[in-house]
Amino acid sequence: MKLLDCTIRDGGYYTGWDFDNDLVLSYLQNFENLPFDYLEVGYRSPALEGYYGEYFYCNIDTLNFLKDNSSKKLAIILDEKNVRINMLDELLDPCLGIVSLIRIAIDPTNFDRAINLAIEIKKKGFEIAFNLMYMSNWNEYPEMIKNFSKLNNLVDYLYLVDSYGGVFPNDVRDVIKRVRANTNVKIGFHGHNNLEMALANTLVAIEEGVDIVDSTILGMGRGAWNLKTELLLVSLAKNYGSDINFDSLSDITSKFQKLKDHYNWGTSLPYMVSGANSLPQKQVMDWVSNRSYSLNSIT
Repeated sequence: MKLLDCTIRDGGYYTGWDFDNDLVLSYLQNFENLPFDYLEVGYRSPALEGYYGEYFYCNIDTLNFLKDNSSKKLAIILDEKNVRINMLDELLDPCLGIVSLIRIAIDPTNFDRAINLAIEIKKKGFEIAFNLMYMSNWNEYPEMIKNFSKLNNLVDYLYLVDSYGGVFPNDVRDVIKRVRANTNVKIGFHGHNNLEMALANTLVAIEEGVDIVDSTILGMGRGAWNLKTELLLVSLAKNYGSDINFDSLSDITSKFQKLKDHYNWGTSLPYMVSGANSLPQKQVMDWVSNRSYSLNSIT
């Protein structure tokens, strides 16, 4: 099984995708001693309205800095709703030889359109992950699940993304079973922590034999946060005897603690309610960040 840390990419929802260079360098150096296969370092994106920082666009200088300071495989993500086939040369050609894995964030309603995007990305020689969002609502898309066979021999990983943080272990088992009945693609899991089930769900996914799972330092990520990298590693050490360099793990978590103290990410009653009812994280995150609303008003 492989591990992917996406702190820089997912944590950007709090920092506007700007991170201090010394912090990123320390992140890269410490992860040299941790058993992760991939580091997802940001987005590649066409220019969008509003401000988005360095790790949202990941220009060539940024990518070279990352590659020069890490032996890990680097991953970036494309948000399918913003990317079209005619943009791929500009977005991905600079990544050749630097980035190994392209992950595509996909709304289930755009499943077929994303396949066409993946076909063109694969021609460029990248590994591809199909990050299919809103896992707790997949029952609304039975035809999509039947069409998972279209991913065979095209993508390297099909990710179950618990976007709302609302699934439970039995849901994870059920979805993995249904995925395997319809495709032979390797499976990944990305859990959110609205109901504080990210670790339990990820461990069940591992027990069910998924091929790759995600986490972030101190759980840093959009909305209620993700599975904590340090918690995952401690759990793997306990349950599977994984060898963990706790000096490196402690060093990098202490450095990110300053960001956590500032942004105060984590679950709360509004995130719990939104997770239980599969409501969008973005809107809740905006409300929670706006101190003019009480938690009772938001709920």
